[in-house]
Amino acid sequence: MPNPLYSRAQLEEAFAALSDRLIERGVDATIVLFGDAAMMFGFDARSEIDHVDAAPTPRGIVLGAARDTAKPLGLSAHWINDQSTSVLAKGFADDVDPLWTAPNLAVVSLSADQMLAIRALAPDRPEDLDDIRLLAANLGILDLIDVEVLIAEIYPGRTLNAKSRAILDELF
Repeated sequence: MPNPLYSRAQLEEAFAALSDRLIERGVDATIVLFGDAAMMFGFDARSEIDHVDAAPTPRGIVLGAARDTAKPLGLSAHWINDQSTSVLAKGFADDVDPLWTAPNLAVVSLSADQMLAIRALAPDRPEDLDDIRLLAANLGILDLIDVEVLIAEIYPGRTLNAKSRAILDELF
């Protein structure tokens, strides 16, 4: 069964509840959004998502507090998901954009260039292509060579595979 879809307003309510839990625990936390959550909050590219891809710090405390806030709000216990953090570049947290703050909680998003590099390396869904267009326009990127340079800067040693290159060739 697929996860329910959450609106931005529902997730903002969840972040506020998470902030309350963190205050109770006396913990300051940061959540770095990426994936569809970053596209929703940072670039207004989604009206609903089924989970929040994020890199929370401190990880265990944030994920535990998020689970505690889930049930009263009608969210999945794993509404914050950190399982895809392997796609993040080294030092990703050094280039983020602030989105939402509350006591003891800062929610930030990967920058547009990091999001473009992630999406370009693995454009698997139609939404990814829309994201690539939006992010490239936001960054003033007009051709594939500029995307490849961006990837090389963010992910040294990585290049587009043949499938991704073919897909992106049609976009640029």
